[in-house]
Amino acid sequence: MKIYQNVKLALKQLLSTKFRTFLTMLGIIIGVFSVILLISIGTAISKNVSTQLGDMGSNLVSVSFYPTNPTEKFTYKEATSLLDDGEIGSPEVMQTKTVRTNEHTDDMQVTGINDAYANIKNLELARGRFCSEVDVRYAQKVTVIGADVAKFYFKEQNPVGEYMQISGARYLVIGVLKEKGDSLFGSADKKLFIPITSAERLFKTDSIDLYYIQAKSPNQVPDVVKQVDHKMSRLFPNDKDAYSVVNQQEALDTFDSITKTLTVGLGAIAGISLLVGGIGIMNIMLVSVSERTREIGIRKAIGARDSDILLQFLIESVVLSLLGGGIGILLGIFSAQLVTILSDFEMIVSIPTILLAVGFSMFIGVVFGVVPAHKASKKMPIDALRAE
Repeated sequence: MKIYQNVKLALKQLLSTKFRTFLTMLGIIIGVFSVILLISIGTAISKNVSTQLGDMGSNLVSVSFYPTNPTEKFTYKEATSLLDDGEIGSPEVMQTKTVRTNEHTDDMQVTGINDAYANIKNLELARGRFCSEVDVRYAQKVTVIGADVAKFYFKEQNPVGEYMQISGARYLVIGVLKEKGDSLFGSADKKLFIPITSAERLFKTDSIDLYYIQAKSPNQVPDVVKQVDHKMSRLFPNDKDAYSVVNQQEALDTFDSITKTLTVGLGAIAGISLLVGGIGIMNIMLVSVSERTREIGIRKAIGARDSDILLQFLIESVVLSLLGGGIGILLGIFSAQLVTILSDFEMIVSIPTILLAVGFSMFIGVVFGVVPAHKASKKMPIDALRAE
């Protein structure tokens, strides 16, 4: 009951000085708002990265080739020799080329792949078919285009069966991919995919710089990494720095660690605003103690104990912090939802984040309210009553 009465008294006191109360809460509002928004950004980035890497599967191994000697090559034939029974693999080589139809001309990213690429990258077709083994074997001039490419060049028409000129060479459109959206690895919606053997002629090079290998199961990935690394060391015995073999799960763990560190860092930066807000609360509460000296004297004269005065001012400080924290939480949730609505970036405001913000608010109220409350409780009744 005593706490309930003190809360009512605190609200009455705060409402009597609305403008000062608002200015005092402003630091807490900004701090909690920052904590909610920045932690939500970090969490959203982490989830986005995990989802995109997870979509490619935890049984994926990528081989990157970047020779220190420009004369060294890593050919598609050499890449396929890395595969064991039951494994599938696909190259990925990209160049920007001028793509033209009767209606439009623009520079587009053209990617050389094989028939296993769609399976490895989880690409789905909206129309037509994907590149086949026959297309790769005979270097057919065919292309599968992304959803955005189809919209740009063909509007509402069906592109399948139409021709596109890539650097002056005619390519038959055999398929259109379903829209997938942007990712860490670029958007498939904005690319054209052609057989790797056709890409070698178009790009005037038979060297590839990226090759994906899909193991039979996630449990076999460590063995695949060792085997591939061993085979690559035999292909390039004099240049061990020319390649890297990366486990997809390791990449996922690395990104997860980075984004968690980023989230903690962003939260810590926002915490500085809360610290500043807490100092503001302490200063205002000290001013309030000085202004209400006679009130403290009267309460003590009629029997209030030191603990009663301490509790009164401490609750007032906590109420001030919680009000500011509540407003900050609402602003943070509203801003996160607004960002989600206005962009493709889905912001995530989790319950733990909200509880953390509430906990911070209470902590700030207690810590920075203790000094003013203690000062008020130690005032002598006679001295307090004599104060003007």
